[in-house]
Amino acid sequence: MATYRDVLKWGDKRETSLDEGMKKLVKEKFNFSDLDLANKYLAGNEELIIENRNQISDEIINKFVEISGSENVSKTVKDIANHSYGKHYEELIKLRLNIIENQPDLVIYPRTAEEVEQIVKICNEEQIAIVPFGGGSSVTCALQMPNGGVSLDLTKHLNKIISISEKNHSVTVQAGMFGPAFEKELNDYKSGYTCGHFPQSFEFSTVGGWVAARGAGTFSTGYGKIEEMVLALNIVTPAGNIQTKDFPADAEAWDLNHLFIGSEGVLGVITEVTMKIRKYRPQNISYISFIFKTFEDATEAMRESMQAGYGKPHLYRISDPEETDIAFKIKGFENTFADKFLKLKGYKSGSRTLMFAAVDGDADYTSFLKKKLKKTAKKHSGFYIGGGATKKWLEQRYSSAYNREPMMDLGIITDTIETAVSWENLNNLWSKVRSYLDSRPNTTTMIHISHVYENGANLYITFLSPMNKGNEINDYLELHKGLVDTIVANKGSISHHHGIGRALSKWMKQELSETELALMQSTKDYLDPKGIMNPGNMLGLK
Repeated sequence: MATYRDVLKWGDKRETSLDEGMKKLVKEKFNFSDLDLANKYLAGNEELIIENRNQISDEIINKFVEISGSENVSKTVKDIANHSYGKHYEELIKLRLNIIENQPDLVIYPRTAEEVEQIVKICNEEQIAIVPFGGGSSVTCALQMPNGGVSLDLTKHLNKIISISEKNHSVTVQAGMFGPAFEKELNDYKSGYTCGHFPQSFEFSTVGGWVAARGAGTFSTGYGKIEEMVLALNIVTPAGNIQTKDFPADAEAWDLNHLFIGSEGVLGVITEVTMKIRKYRPQNISYISFIFKTFEDATEAMRESMQAGYGKPHLYRISDPEETDIAFKIKGFENTFADKFLKLKGYKSGSRTLMFAAVDGDADYTSFLKKKLKKTAKKHSGFYIGGGATKKWLEQRYSSAYNREPMMDLGIITDTIETAVSWENLNNLWSKVRSYLDSRPNTTTMIHISHVYENGANLYITFLSPMNKGNEINDYLELHKGLVDTIVANKGSISHHHGIGRALSKWMKQELSETELALMQSTKDYLDPKGIMNPGNMLGLK
């Protein structure tokens, strides 16, 4: 029996429960007992039921079957449910409440880019909505289909590397290839390569999804966000196909790649991506960890190092004081001999801050940069604690996402939001976000910096707070709106790497002028004149 929990689960590998460290944290922060931890709130174990709207005629469905085969055209309850939502908090709560809405009428798994062209042509002629679908890990409500239509899942067949150029250091890959398969094939190719892009959703996200959402990964400080990796794209639009060229650089008017990077399916279907690759040399990685006396000390050291001109680490991350204290608590470091030693040195709970770094590349370069980072950190109270903390963090960078379900099982809001901000506004924004979330009773907030630039960085905010039971959705939406309003009022972007989707589209009019929005809308109107591509106020567009 398929259940709502089957749909809301993160990934497909395993159910998980909180480890002992997390249980200790929950007991302390939320005054939970062992009995509280044993119960599940809105577990979603009920049988999955969806009303089939049948908005697409049998005649049109038969055309899709002729194109892609009956085995690749589905309207089963399980397929429809799995393509109705991503992993936004509101979507997960609705699933726990047995609510599925804005679902597709049909799921199609095209086998080739040519089949995508044929499907888009029919949908355009019949004014049937299309949403391209990859790993389904979107956290911005970007996959919902308020008008019904076709969810075009590229993962079943369009999931292969087409070619690798060792001379150009580039790879051309189909958009539906998942991160782990992509990285493994690159690692195993001849002398070994890496894609360099490792978002937390890496296990359950695709190359096309990275591009469509304009994503970033844990090593993006060194390798760049996805827009810095893409060399060329193949896109199928209702107005026709677009195939950009993989020049290393050019001055041929606008950069059309950037038109589609971050477009979230509103302009067309990305079918192929050509992107940079780098040599895979894990034996050369240098792992570096520091502890600072304050968050401000750590951010100043980070800013200075990024602007110094001696190079930059690939992974660069700061956990603010509350996140640092929580990490020490759940990892069993609190009150150890080492902890007491650090406190005696002035690195006190409530203010101390962890910094993680990792440098990839040539062995001489990684050694050189490590020395430079240690020197800069020391100027700002940074105490070098070896590389072990960074290694341990990297070991759990994907698995930590599995804590969300058991936390929500306990009736605890568990959500994240991220923003980009310039250095001169960073500390103020951090303080104001903390003040806003701290004003909600019994709320735990963890903030870190995980992507860093010469002129600023991002803040990644995780918050835990007991649900208002019986009013879960409205309570969350009010909390979320206040948080985004606080970010915008204090000069942060509404997104750094998750995209916009429907969840953040209402703030686009504050972020962009009428002229800018009109330019985006006119581009969509040309490429998608009938408005079939991911319609429904995506990116603030019609």
